[in-house]
Amino acid sequence: MPTMKPVSDSLPADQNGATAMIDEGMQLVKAQFGSATLLPQKLWETQFAMVSEVLAFMGRRMQAQAEFCAKLGRCKEIAQAVDVHQDFARGIGGAYADEAEKLSTLARRNMDAWTGISAQDTSNWPGPRKAAA
Repeated sequence: MPTMKPVSDSLPADQNGATAMIDEGMQLVKAQFGSATLLPQKLWETQFAMVSEVLAFMGRRMQAQAEFCAKLGRCKEIAQAVDVHQDFARGIGGAYADEAEKLSTLARRNMDAWTGISAQDTSNWPGPRKAAA
């Protein structure tokens, strides 16, 4: 009958170093993820607002494209098709101009949020401060 060794909770000496490295690595990862939660709410809001606006715009454009195709399918004469196409083209210009304005405003807010974070970080800097030249 074979003899059985008792089970031990302690690791062999050569694995203690590897385990310590893994633990240290996990602590580092936790710290990095933890720092993401320190970003101001305003920054998260502006980032999500930009993504939301771009996706909503894409949805509106796809809907307009579908309506355009449906209108073209109902045309009986070439003159009708040309009119439908001209109307669609006029609408595109206005839609993209409006969207550029919205995204510009959101980008400005986003930069303001980042500038605020930068100012906070430098105000907490312990080193000597020099005036910009």
